[in-house]
Amino acid sequence: MTLTNLHVLLAGGAVFGLIGFLRGVAREIITTVGIIIAYAALKWGELSLIGWANQLFRMAMFLLRGGMAADDPTGAWGQVSSLSLVKTDGDKLILKLFVFTFAVILAYVVGNRCLSGKTVPFGPLAIYPDLPLLSRSLGLVSGLIEGYLIAYFVIPEIFPKTKTVISIPTGDTVNFLGAYIPFVFVGFVAILIAFGLRSASLKK
Repeated sequence: MTLTNLHVLLAGGAVFGLIGFLRGVAREIITTVGIIIAYAALKWGELSLIGWANQLFRMAMFLLRGGMAADDPTGAWGQVSSLSLVKTDGDKLILKLFVFTFAVILAYVVGNRCLSGKTVPFGPLAIYPDLPLLSRSLGLVSGLIEGYLIAYFVIPEIFPKTKTVISIPTGDTVNFLGAYIPFVFVGFVAILIAFGLRSASLKK
């Protein structure tokens, strides 16, 4: 089975576009900003992230061995000072995907918490029934942007090379997604402007 650029975009767009339509543009703006921050942090702060993960792991192991209350704290620290949680490329991949997934979920939660409202259950999701159509439409577009950005981050991480069972032309897909990144950000800015104009009109 071969997944094409169109398959990737349709899948991501269907899921996140629907969520954006259900949640409205204000919540989706918060989520989109969270995704952009997570992407930037992982792209330019990967080494720092790995360093912090290994350091926290060593501290946890030190505490399990008694910490400062141990009979020989210096010896206990010496036993764990060379340990590393993240060593291989596979470990790095798991850490990056975990952090990115956590950041995306956190952004969704923050959006819901900051802008609470009446909800109606919709399977595992929730519908905000009082949202106007304009908010839903802009939320749909924001959701499409989120799906695009997530695909742009995840595909080269999970599929660095062509797979045998599920073949994804990773290089072509990444180039395809990368070529439209400027348009994605222009679209996001347009959504912010439209949202600002809508908010201003509601205050009058």
